[in-house]
Amino acid sequence: MVAYHCPVRTGGWRIAPPPIGTSGIAQSASILAALAVGLTAMSSAARAAEPDAAAWSWSADQEFRYASWSGTRGFPASGSPAAGSGAQVYAPLTLQLTGQPLESAKLELTARSGYVGSRQSTPELTGTVATATDTVVSGTATWLGIAGIQPFVSLTMNLPTGQAALYGSAANARMDSDIVDLATFGEGLNVGPTVGVNIPFTETLMLTLSSGYTWRGAYHTEGLIDPDTLEQPFRHSAPGRVATQSLSLGYQSGNWMLQVSSSYTHETVTYVDFTPSYAMGDRYLVSGTAAYAWTPSSRTTLTATWTNAARNRVLDPDLPMIVPEAFLSNSAVYRTRLEHALAFGAWSVAPMANYMLRDHNAYNPATYQFIAAKTRIGTGISTQVSVNDKVALKASAEHFWIKENSTALTPDLRVQGWIAMVGGSVNF
Repeated sequence: MVAYHCPVRTGGWRIAPPPIGTSGIAQSASILAALAVGLTAMSSAARAAEPDAAAWSWSADQEFRYASWSGTRGFPASGSPAAGSGAQVYAPLTLQLTGQPLESAKLELTARSGYVGSRQSTPELTGTVATATDTVVSGTATWLGIAGIQPFVSLTMNLPTGQAALYGSAANARMDSDIVDLATFGEGLNVGPTVGVNIPFTETLMLTLSSGYTWRGAYHTEGLIDPDTLEQPFRHSAPGRVATQSLSLGYQSGNWMLQVSSSYTHETVTYVDFTPSYAMGDRYLVSGTAAYAWTPSSRTTLTATWTNAARNRVLDPDLPMIVPEAFLSNSAVYRTRLEHALAFGAWSVAPMANYMLRDHNAYNPATYQFIAAKTRIGTGISTQVSVNDKVALKASAEHFWIKENSTALTPDLRVQGWIAMVGGSVNF
């Protein structure tokens, strides 16, 4: 899998949607179109009329990310009473081609892949994985020739170049998704078309509506180890199809940039070994961003996100049929991030702080992962330097602290660690 970051530019602002992983590609197809296309459409229409605008441009972005953590327990906390630790190296690469084959049509093509090495060193939970990630390719076409409305179509595909099945101790390399970039390392072939429309009410206010549907292909992952023979078969997983409806409203005027987005996702039944097993609960997302430019070289950005999910539906073997689970096994997650960016010539520096609250314990049946309720606080700084008008280098570092709530099996747990990144981009 690959998590990606797709920054777009609107006027004098550089706005980036939250990172999206291929494990959630069914939801990301619509959200990517709603955010990236919606916020760029106003400036795209203006650029289409410029006779000296470049017909095509391409860019490459390479990052090297390193996450390291240690805590009073490993992951999952019930797997070992010993103190835990782990690390992950993740190197995503993004290639993008953008152009206007017609004066009134814009085309964006993107490919994202990478490499990941993940290791947990907790006694009794030691495991290592080194693999390529899944590859995500996408294309978006926007028609700019209709006054007052800008329809677009998008297609996103997940190509299974990663590793979904982790046999034996390798499965222990799957770590807490609230700590590392990638908690899983592959899935099947997914195909997700999206249709939508941008409605520019004014030059400063844009509404984007989109609807997406993703067909998710079957793939193999590891099954449970037989305690008598110690053999471990694979299991056949046919994940449910996913429909996503999304809305985004963007406003930019003077020193202010405001954006509000929401989405609703419904997933059909997942089959495990050709038997109906579960359906993930309906998921809801609301996010907002407010940015204010104090001076041409100083701006503050505040981002807040809320995600929640209804009860999953699971197989009742006595009926047998898929019914709502007796107890909610999903959680609501609240995230906030405050950043202040300062520019000095070719350099920019941005200290930041973030906070996350997961309100109660959750369980993901797709990965057999238990995610504990927790609070997470992080502080850090990022910097970027423009070598010239085509090449930029970047780096960041963050230190985080996590407190997990106690359960019947484990006491309150503490985790701390570092996330560091170096990378660069080139544009032509």
